[in-house]
Amino acid sequence: MTAAPQDPADQDITWLDKAASLISGRPVNVDEVLGATLAQRDGEADRHMFFPTGPVGDFHALRPFQDTLWNNIGSAASNPPGGNHTKSLERALLAWTARLFGLPSDDWWGNATTGGTAGNRAGLLTARDRFPRTPHGMTTAVAYYSETAHYSIPKMLHELNIPGVRIRADAYGEMDYDQLAQRIRPDAPAIVTVTAGTTMTEAVDDPNKVNAVLAGAGITEKYVHCDGALSAIPLALDEALTTDGIDSISLSGYKFLGTPRVGGLIVGRNAAARRSEHISYIASIDDTPAGSIDGLPAAMMWYAVATQGEAGLRAQAHASRRLAAYTVNRLNMIGWPAWRHPWAFTVVFPTPPPTIQQHWPLATDAEGQSHLVCMPRTTRDQVDAFVTAMDIATRYPANPWQDRASA
Repeated sequence: MTAAPQDPADQDITWLDKAASLISGRPVNVDEVLGATLAQRDGEADRHMFFPTGPVGDFHALRPFQDTLWNNIGSAASNPPGGNHTKSLERALLAWTARLFGLPSDDWWGNATTGGTAGNRAGLLTARDRFPRTPHGMTTAVAYYSETAHYSIPKMLHELNIPGVRIRADAYGEMDYDQLAQRIRPDAPAIVTVTAGTTMTEAVDDPNKVNAVLAGAGITEKYVHCDGALSAIPLALDEALTTDGIDSISLSGYKFLGTPRVGGLIVGRNAAARRSEHISYIASIDDTPAGSIDGLPAAMMWYAVATQGEAGLRAQAHASRRLAAYTVNRLNMIGWPAWRHPWAFTVVFPTPPPTIQQHWPLATDAEGQSHLVCMPRTTRDQVDAFVTAMDIATRYPANPWQDRASA
């Protein structure tokens, strides 16, 4: 019989207490603390398939870049003083992205961000600044977002002081356009966030239906932002992403592109309307919502596109979808109902028993749903191991998974 593993929280207490000794002035074994941190990562590596992250491919060519500070401060269109930036790679990446999404070749803007949340903030900030303010400085616009939108959307609306209206979603995660029509304020400019790949089900909102609702309400002052962190690139590669009527799109580089550093980007149309100011200190236009941006993730995103090419990225997406379809079939075969959208890497199923939750780092929601995300780095062996564990847990619910698995 295999002994039950130590609770990860207890493991964390052990080495975090040692790490904390650095703050308290006690001696600290740096190698031991760093080794424990790496061990924590390695211990979860084979089971990390429930969140859409993880490096894909070989980034060793960028190893010499990792010991240098790459500061992509200021506008992507200009270079700051000194050579420690990757602006040329950022510009090439943004131009490819704008073309992929069908933005006007002579009227688009964009910049690297720290990730999807920062991209959403950049889009909503740009939206807010497009519309008039009240005498007290408040925006006259009202923002609308689905209940399945990323948690950063209501958080950013709060930070930017934009009034927000939450719209329900259907059973598969897509925005309820009828309720949007019911809750729209025809007397105010509208900012609507649509999602290309919702967090739990990878649902995709339809901007054409959103714009039809706005037109039906007589709203001409509008801005539609798309949170495409996970699915915008693979959908666009298959020409299955609607971008007409979308004003900005944000992406996460460490999801589909699989960079080993957190980063992202945003692109949008109507460059002239974006806030900008020339800053002498950095010899650049400041049109970004952040100051310094790490140039290494931008270089990594560029590298992923440059080495894989559109054909390679498309092949990765198709392989991931095939694995997702395989996962649905395997779970259904053991009697655990699972489903996925046809375009999705994400497999949705009822939350498994506690014995599974103790061993596998599941992503779950408040409605009793969990999911598994078949990213390009996910393997069939990983899926099979999870399904086998699920089969054991559901057939022998009264016994610990570890005991049955080792019998």
